[in-house]
Amino acid sequence: MLALALLVLAANPYAVDGVDLDAVIAKLTVQEKVGQLLLLGFGGQKMDPTIAGFLDEMKPGGVALFGRNIDSPLQTLQLIRDVRRHDPAAHLGGLPMFVAVDQEGGTVVRLKDHATVLPSAMALGAAADVELARRAGQALGKDLKLFGFNMNLAPVLDVNSNPNNPVIGIRSFGESPTAVAELGVAYVQGLQSAGVLAVAKHFPGHGDTDSDSHYHLPSLPHARQRLDEVELLPFARAFAEGLDAMMTAHIALPGLGGPDADLPATVSERVLTTLLRSELGYQGLVITDGLEMQGIVARFGSGEAAVRAVLAGADVVMVLWFPEKKREVRDALLAAVRSGRISQQRLDEAVRRVLFAKAKRGLFTSELLPVEQALTQLNRLDRSIVSEIATKAITLVSNDGVLPLKRGARVVVASTEPSFARLLAAQTGARTVALALAPTRARVEADSARLLELAKQADVVVIAVQNLDHRALVEKVRAQTKAQIVLVSFGSPYLVSRLPPVN
Repeated sequence: MLALALLVLAANPYAVDGVDLDAVIAKLTVQEKVGQLLLLGFGGQKMDPTIAGFLDEMKPGGVALFGRNIDSPLQTLQLIRDVRRHDPAAHLGGLPMFVAVDQEGGTVVRLKDHATVLPSAMALGAAADVELARRAGQALGKDLKLFGFNMNLAPVLDVNSNPNNPVIGIRSFGESPTAVAELGVAYVQGLQSAGVLAVAKHFPGHGDTDSDSHYHLPSLPHARQRLDEVELLPFARAFAEGLDAMMTAHIALPGLGGPDADLPATVSERVLTTLLRSELGYQGLVITDGLEMQGIVARFGSGEAAVRAVLAGADVVMVLWFPEKKREVRDALLAAVRSGRISQQRLDEAVRRVLFAKAKRGLFTSELLPVEQALTQLNRLDRSIVSEIATKAITLVSNDGVLPLKRGARVVVASTEPSFARLLAAQTGARTVALALAPTRARVEADSARLLELAKQADVVVIAVQNLDHRALVEKVRAQTKAQIVLVSFGSPYLVSRLPPVN
């Protein structure tokens, strides 16, 4: 029996986890095959006839839940199980859907309760602990698996080499390609060890752009040698270590030359087939970034972009927001297959990769725990790793003898984060000023006046901010007080360089 099984596997390399993928593909209709290429979002927090009808009509290979779909742990657990009751291809017993979430940590978090809410990737970068990154991915993966998620749209493997990047920032592990590679690979291994597909993004690298592909088409002008040394290095390392899936970026790579030089990577055969598949050897799943983003829609429209992406080498197209765009993409793909523009061979190749990824992570054979049982296990999980990361991530940029605070020092703290102010007040008896995250000019004036008044009787003023909206406050306090000043950044570490120097 073992010899026979080995012969079957040798003859069909896509027989995985007891599933003969080619046999499954042969029984799918064209509509079901195209459906497997769709990763879709939808509105609502509870299964209703509209959502049910949408899933049964579109037959998606996967769905992605966002904040609009998530209210409470109990509700989310139930919604995911209700969604999975609409797995497509019922005549085959159902094909398991990807259920994805965008749970990076830091500023990109959808699950906020009964889940591991990690600090940003850059916090893990500051901690500089590869094993900690692996444990972080594994801890998050365990939570996601219990909820019923089987795919996380993370980690970000962009190297944030441009401090002015408007979209990546602290979502990146840092500005060192090697560090991003090491930490990113460890995170991927941890996540995938828990049975959750990792989706590394945004290939071929969004870190050195100065515009946001949600609104424009960024361009990365570097030549191939620089790309290999910086942008591509973390992805190449992840490919070599068994990364399940990768998300494309809507950015142009003119430095590669050729007829695709001005095209977004998402629709470039030069990038997705020649570079990615042939030269870097990646054979995992390729997922597009959202096909409603202006970086690609402005030029092609969502439907045409989807067709071009599949022809270029993408296996899954992601459409998250507008119902008309989802149908436009589905209909465009169906028309392209029926006309022969997308060949049956290319369609089957993409479907096979989708099914292979699902089988590899056990989606065909694993069952979701009942809601109450899953909730009980979620309540029991240890999430102390979050505090461990946060503690190890604290970075002292400079110190002129102010820290640690001297016993008995009179302290005033102004903070955008109430818990920080409360903690410092409890430890030092500090008086506090609450800062708004996005203050008006009048609020800045009022907060500055209050802080300066308190500073008259203080030895140390601690100012903790998250953005540049408080620059004027820092300048006023710096100019008008004799107290020593401690500046704390809760946002990007690049923020510190854009605020006035303090003593």
